[in-house]
Amino acid sequence: MEPRPPAPGTSSVLTDYAPPTPEGDRVGLHVGLFVATLVSAVWCGGLLVGRSALWAPVAEGTSDVVALLSLLTDRAFLEDGFLYAVPFLGFLTVHEFGHYLAARWRRTRVSLPYFIPIPLPGTLGTFGAVIRIKEPLRRTRQLFDIGAAGPLAGFVVAVAVLVVAVLTLPGADYLLGVGGHQDVVTYLRTFGRFPAFDVAQAGGATSALVFGDTPLFHLIGSLGWVRVPGDEMVHYPVLLAGWLGLFFTALNLLPVGQLDGGHVVYALFGPAVHRVVARVTTLLLLLSGGVGLALDLSRPPGLFVSAWTLWPAVALVYAAALAWLLRDEWFLVGSATAFLTAVTAFLVVLLPGLAGSVGWTGWLFWVGMILVVIRVDHPPVLVEEPLTPGRKALGVLCIVIFVLCFSIQPIQFYG
Repeated sequence: MEPRPPAPGTSSVLTDYAPPTPEGDRVGLHVGLFVATLVSAVWCGGLLVGRSALWAPVAEGTSDVVALLSLLTDRAFLEDGFLYAVPFLGFLTVHEFGHYLAARWRRTRVSLPYFIPIPLPGTLGTFGAVIRIKEPLRRTRQLFDIGAAGPLAGFVVAVAVLVVAVLTLPGADYLLGVGGHQDVVTYLRTFGRFPAFDVAQAGGATSALVFGDTPLFHLIGSLGWVRVPGDEMVHYPVLLAGWLGLFFTALNLLPVGQLDGGHVVYALFGPAVHRVVARVTTLLLLLSGGVGLALDLSRPPGLFVSAWTLWPAVALVYAAALAWLLRDEWFLVGSATAFLTAVTAFLVVLLPGLAGSVGWTGWLFWVGMILVVIRVDHPPVLVEEPLTPGRKALGVLCIVIFVLCFSIQPIQFYG
């Protein structure tokens, strides 16, 4: 049964609630951050799409910074930027308001979403958005409702964006606006598909930003007249926005700490299972990051090319992460460091094909975020209570969504 509100004149640590006032929400700040993030995403999105052949020529002698900013007055650039920014920020907004509305429904003090702009060329234009829960989550069902609402709501938007992007995919001539794509356009016209991506050709003057495949993206991608490969996706702004929706959904559903996935696993299976799952997940991500690091350092013109420096460097990264994870268990830290380093060496030296398929250095950043900011363990709730059958079904659905959206190598740069 759901908890009932206290009788008039009584109070409880489990039910006390004072609805946030509009003055406490600082609406102006939230709106300002959203507008700044929209501008940042339009600008960075247009640069990512990179259809520079359609942009107006920049006057000679103009500084790089002024030239980039002047693109905000170019219609073709703005069209691509808005086609990327609007669905992407739409996904983020629905995701965060899923949390927000669930928190208000469960009588929990919560802030409006804080959008985080990153107006730097080569980035996504934003680091996402967050809400702030202003009080401890006291009950298991309250925890589950707030944690699951965001990814479930955002997932619907991400899928809708992807379906629209695939069904409205422009023809081959669309890529004429992208420099150096004449051969790709000719290949598309001739064979009705994109040429296979060759990693060996990416380097020097040629670079490529490759987005990883996921089970759901692969399925939806088959609905279009052509499947857009990961190395060409960046030029299709709506498709890119939908892919990022899946990516951020999977990140949020990682079953660790107080991420949405951590809330779901804690509420579904309890703290003991969450503790094991969170540690296994963190260690697997750490291993993938270590394999990716070893490959990057050993690949010319890598910084380290000798085994005498490569493997100590990888072991040092493992030791630093494990020391933070395991704290004072120094024997366990040493044993785990040796084991992970040995597994990494086995994969990189003896199974380089498999290593190249599972290693991604970027996971080291996210492991650092998990260890230092998000934390691996989930704080206990005051009242443990069983989930209703409907909530259990939604919890299983969240796990399925995570599997469908996850990519072990989400974003890779070659060049």
